[in-house]
Amino acid sequence: MKKIGKITNTWRRALQQKHSNQFNEAIESLDECLLILSLATEGKVEELDGINIDLWKMRVWVKLEELDAVPTLDTRV
Repeated sequence: MKKIGKITNTWRRALQQKHSNQFNEAIESLDECLLILSLATEGKVEELDGINIDLWKMRVWVKLEELDAVPTLDTRV
């Protein structure tokens, strides 16, 4: 049985919170994901829970954009 780590559990919690319209809590959970990812990146870890770090970063960023927690990129600038 595959062991699920902190990033997956935190990610799932954020998705559940978003689904339950608990948007502030979802943003906090996604922020926690970013912290986990930054520590892993600093430690030169390439995968967490069998998934590439860069894919995790993209997933978290997209969810934060969906929650309007980060400004969208204006490519006209």
